[in-house]
Amino acid sequence: MTETKTIKKSSTRKKKVENKEMILPLITLRALIITPNSKLQITAARESSIAAFEYAKAQDDANIAVFCQLNEVDEKPDFKELHKTGVLCTLLNMKKKDSNTYQCLISGYTRIKLLEVIDEPGSSFRKARVLVLEEPELSPKEVNDTLSVLKSCLEYSIESSDKTSRALIEDSVPKHLVTAILEESSLSRLTDMLTQILKLDSQTKFMLLSTLNPVERGRIIISLLNGYSYKSELENHIIDLAKRSMEKNQKEYFLSEQLKAIKKELGITLSEEDDIQNLVTRNENLNAPEYVHKRIEREIKKLNSMSVNSSEYSIVRNYVETLLTLPWNYGTPINVDLKKAKEILDKEHYGLTKVKDRILEYLAVQSRADKLHGPIICLMGPPGIGKTSLGKSIANATGRKYVRVALGGVNDEAEIRGHRRTYIGALPGRIISNMVKVGVNNPLFLLDEIDKVSASAHGDPSSALLEVLDPEQNSTFEDNYIEIDYDLSNVMFVTTANSYNIPGPLLDRMEIIDLSSYTEDEKFNIAKEHLLPKQLRLAHVTDKEISIDDKTLLHLIRYYTHEAGVRELERILTELIRKTIKDLMISHPKAKKFKHTAINVDDVHRMLGPERYDFTSKLNDNKVGIVNGLSWSSLGGDILQLEAVANEGKGKHQLTGKLGEVMKESISTAITVVRTLSKDLHLNSDFFETCDLHVHVPEGAVPKDGPSAGVGMVTAVVSALTGNAVRADVAMTGEITLRGDVLPIGGLKEKLLAAMRGGIKTVMIPKENEKDLWDIPHVVQEKMTIKPVSRIEEVLKTALVSDPYKFKPTTMWKLKDKKAATTSKKTTAAAKKNV
Repeated sequence: MTETKTIKKSSTRKKKVENKEMILPLITLRALIITPNSKLQITAARESSIAAFEYAKAQDDANIAVFCQLNEVDEKPDFKELHKTGVLCTLLNMKKKDSNTYQCLISGYTRIKLLEVIDEPGSSFRKARVLVLEEPELSPKEVNDTLSVLKSCLEYSIESSDKTSRALIEDSVPKHLVTAILEESSLSRLTDMLTQILKLDSQTKFMLLSTLNPVERGRIIISLLNGYSYKSELENHIIDLAKRSMEKNQKEYFLSEQLKAIKKELGITLSEEDDIQNLVTRNENLNAPEYVHKRIEREIKKLNSMSVNSSEYSIVRNYVETLLTLPWNYGTPINVDLKKAKEILDKEHYGLTKVKDRILEYLAVQSRADKLHGPIICLMGPPGIGKTSLGKSIANATGRKYVRVALGGVNDEAEIRGHRRTYIGALPGRIISNMVKVGVNNPLFLLDEIDKVSASAHGDPSSALLEVLDPEQNSTFEDNYIEIDYDLSNVMFVTTANSYNIPGPLLDRMEIIDLSSYTEDEKFNIAKEHLLPKQLRLAHVTDKEISIDDKTLLHLIRYYTHEAGVRELERILTELIRKTIKDLMISHPKAKKFKHTAINVDDVHRMLGPERYDFTSKLNDNKVGIVNGLSWSSLGGDILQLEAVANEGKGKHQLTGKLGEVMKESISTAITVVRTLSKDLHLNSDFFETCDLHVHVPEGAVPKDGPSAGVGMVTAVVSALTGNAVRADVAMTGEITLRGDVLPIGGLKEKLLAAMRGGIKTVMIPKENEKDLWDIPHVVQEKMTIKPVSRIEEVLKTALVSDPYKFKPTTMWKLKDKKAATTSKKTTAAAKKNV
């Protein structure tokens, strides 16, 4: 037996709702939409919905809050998963359909806004706190004009729908209701009714429901009806054009004629057809794998059925053009003449022997092999040493075309792999787009600043580069845009970086070639042979008009630049030449050519001002507690003087000079080593109890860190405690252990260059770094004595003026003789007893 209950009509439905905010039982609809001034029959199956209807029917007004779900599959959507505009409805009728479901008839009254979903503990249904929305007051004339136009458009659209099979109104709506709607005099009620009965998609219905202004709703529906009428007329027109030229019982001919009529209406002229035929011809002549031809053919078929004015036509057309212009199997001949390649490299770059040898090795093997995967070289070094320009020189030497991609600041994976074609404005990634640009499949591809790539919410570009830079994978590289494999195995990849701050898997795929700082001699030769002629040429003057002597060049390098490379030096030369030309033009305004002008050191001071930098040089005299240490950074090496002072005190240690944690630990280790050696150095074993040590590293504003100052710290502390002076012409570097062993360090070349520049005669380095001396220029090894050491005892004997194991300390912490020590102990014991 079915159960039916009809709810008594409440007076609240006949008058304006007085409460702005209300709390009502919440009903959520999955795929249905109700609007004000309309009725809707729904089936309630969820327990929470049945409980809400039961609660509503027990109330006098029977009001409920109805909102639509964003996702139809959600059983219990929360606040975020509901549309925020809903309808205040009244339950008119509730009838039990079977044991688990009810048939409910509801009537929409007014729009409401969802403020909060209330889920009370113990309640079988949820409530909603809502705000009643009121329509704005409008001009009667504007309302009447919109109502009149809307009714006219509705009548015309209904007539058009009767002539075609296109449905305008939902099938469930009876015809008499449509007739009644046409006589509706309220614009607000009419727009709401049409929203309910017209065959519109859910998104459009939600938009109309969210629009409070009835005039705006009317204009939207008018636009929709006009579009519907136009489509209906166009469909009828196309069918008529096709039928006029159709012969009986010729279905294929009918379809062909209909297609012609469609193209004619859409504006597809013969020029577009010729363009498509041109694409077909280019595909037939394209030197590419078979799967590429098939993909292009499939895309061209799509173009045939599209309007040239549609947005999708241009997307497909651009995609086909990309596939046709990619160099699939075309490459330039590789130069295997080693002599010629060496001449090109030597002409364009001074020094850099390791890189040049590696390129010649590759060319040598290339000349013997039919196919050889391009090497993946990473040029690692500080800024300004010519990594990027070296990449172009390698391209010239190997006969390859040159492509450069700057990766600095790239944080989107799509920059490498491209965008998928589903996105508007999608483009291939930088790899494929540059392959299209260069036009060959075997260029030299320079990935500049690869260590500056960073991950973000858009993905990790370094992960995309793993496939690009792996010789085993890049033969089937797939860009998101082209969606088919592309062979990158013939490309020679060269990357550049300033540091090893590169993800491990990516670093593992590259052959690292370290390019260290230039020596002073190298900078001098580069400036003389390359930079100066280049800047004179750019300024349109000759070396017969302006010249810079060798002494002045060296002065510029030493006192006006402070860098690992030559970028700043080039700017200084440009500034000098520019100022010289200005002076000459002022003094000789009509001269076409200048008399020879030689720029000297005095001219440099006059034009550039006082010296901008001064490298740290060795100490003038042997001093107690001051040691010449060595440091290095991306700007090159420098002498780092380490100072230690010992004062009578209570065993406190003070460390200054903006030192890092590693350097502070290194100093602590050094002090422990000195305590271990105290007996051998003729120091009291308890000196640390009465000695306050202050260790300082000058240039306190500059942060310093690293373990390589360990041996220097030990030497400075020993010197301060014993009074044994340190030799001014000796420098040292090395990490120290608690047992006095000297461990290897980094930046050896830069440190030795700084020592030579500062006038150091002897440099002590860790024994384990001796193997790195092969990479040190001969001029450095000839001008200095480089002494490998493995123990701190060797360091102290070389660095201190007097042999530390024979020298008698001159400070208060010297080791006392046995008699004096015994007397001191007795006196101390007696004093304690008297106390």
